[in-house]
Amino acid sequence: MLNHYGRKRRVYYLIFAIAFAFVWYLFKLGGFPKPLRALFSTIIDITFSITALVVTVELLLPKFFYKKKYLQFTAGFLIVSLAAALLIITCQVGLMGYTLAGYYQKNLTQYREHFYYWFWSDLVLGSYFLVSFISLGGFAIRLSFDRILATRQMETLEKERNIAELETLKNQINPHFLFNALNTIYYKIDRVNTPARLMVEQFSSLLRYQLYECDVTEVEIEKELKFIINYVELQKERLSESTTVGYDGLDDIEGFSIAPFILMPVVENCFKHVSQIKDGENVIEISAAMKDGWFCFETINTVNAMVSSEKKGIGLRNVKKRLELIYPGNFSITIDKANEKFKLTLTVKIK
Repeated sequence: MLNHYGRKRRVYYLIFAIAFAFVWYLFKLGGFPKPLRALFSTIIDITFSITALVVTVELLLPKFFYKKKYLQFTAGFLIVSLAAALLIITCQVGLMGYTLAGYYQKNLTQYREHFYYWFWSDLVLGSYFLVSFISLGGFAIRLSFDRILATRQMETLEKERNIAELETLKNQINPHFLFNALNTIYYKIDRVNTPARLMVEQFSSLLRYQLYECDVTEVEIEKELKFIINYVELQKERLSESTTVGYDGLDDIEGFSIAPFILMPVVENCFKHVSQIKDGENVIEISAAMKDGWFCFETINTVNAMVSSEKKGIGLRNVKKRLELIYPGNFSITIDKANEKFKLTLTVKIK
């Protein structure tokens, strides 16, 4: 959605530049008897004004204003506006065949009153006003559109969360009954059957986390990764001995929170689509690490050569859609399919 929004902005810039150039050229014809000179004068104004607009809207706004660095934004805007206006003034004087200093001294002596008014009021203040008006107008328009977009994203996220909660309530078995049943099963299992008891404990832990700790917008990363470890250990019991499952770094990540169940569909995808080659290599590898303020989660699983990649994409598309709503512009997903291996790398910027 955000990339599409960015592409549309580029189209808007182009449309605005063409429309404004046409109107400004007609205005310039009133001051320049020669159409070609009026055209060059218009190109000068449009080029530097649009440049200042793009720098303000695409660089200063997201880098400073959205991060509440208002002093840096104001300083940057003033520098950009002054520089663009100065370039317009210099180029306009150069278009008439003069340098800025020489042109000012020559005409100030010859046409003192008229030139003084024209130079400072029309050329200098007019250039600064033109650049500032266009840049601030673009700034206000993008700020309005971004706030509308953010509001819509929040509404969409809230709607999806409500739907998920309704589905959970609709399909949920009474948790107290379920835990009591699991406890009964646990104590009915022979004490010497340690693996079976351990599986019941792991399943109880998964269920408890899902029912009682995930009704919030964010959970501690340690709990989320512990949930994944328990899930992996439980899934390992149903796989054949020809499948190797390993994970690295899941016990080492701590100190921040993440949206619940963002990572789980990626891990489920590994177990769902891992290869089942009798005399070959069947591998699932899961790793987590922190790199320069980004949380990196990576999974690798071998796949059968004839498996359709289209089916794999459904769950991952849902993950990407959820990430776009929760972490707009602060995540990436890369997928690499080579040598009968499916590698997915998910990175999220940590606040």
